Amino acid sequence: MMQLIQRVKDQQGITQAMAWMCIASATLLIVPVSLLKMSGTTQWSQLYAPYVWILALLTGSYLITRLVTFLFTYFVAELKKRQLLSSRNKMIRQLDFEEKAVLREFIIQRKNVLPLPMNELAVSNLLQSGVLVPAFETQEIKGSGRIIKLSIAIDAREQLTHKVLGLPVGKLTEQEATILKAARPDYARTNYIALRD
Repeated sequence: MMQLIQRVKDQQGITQAMAWMCIASATLLIVPVSLLKMSGTTQWSQLYAPYVWILALLTGSYLITRLVTFLFTYFVAELKKRQLLSSRNKMIRQLDFEEKAVLREFIIQRKNVLPLPMNELAVSNLLQSGVLVPAFETQEIKGSGRIIKLSIAIDAREQLTHKVLGLPVGKLTEQEATILKAARPDYARTNYIALRD
């Protein structure tokens, strides 16, 4: 992480240096000839003009490349963000029984983070659509047979109402508690918590 921050700082330093060189060389190229004659640097300007042109072209090209790269990265990130948002919203509208049961576990167990198996289709679907996200940025998702700590994406939380998840509002009746217990995924039953606490 520190190396990445240092690399960004170095890149910003290079960009700033290039910007100043570009401004300086462009300024030298657009200075009126009459001003150069007054200062007595006409001969110097004629001698070094080709180098100043090359410097202006190189630094200008670098800055244009950086700008294009920044804009491209920005638009790609925005496009990915919109695609993820669209995918997440579609997933929330079409949650199946198993996927709702997985999401209810966060409420039933009263936890923000749950270890869930990647090889379960419901977990995998929720992760791919962005409803669930890795709880820690340092976690790497490798293979499908792992149990990984997941949490509900912050952007998705406001959409996951009791109604969407099939949870009754208020105190559970005996019958509702029995139905919800029966609906819990097998891999969650080992972490059983009484629903009527």
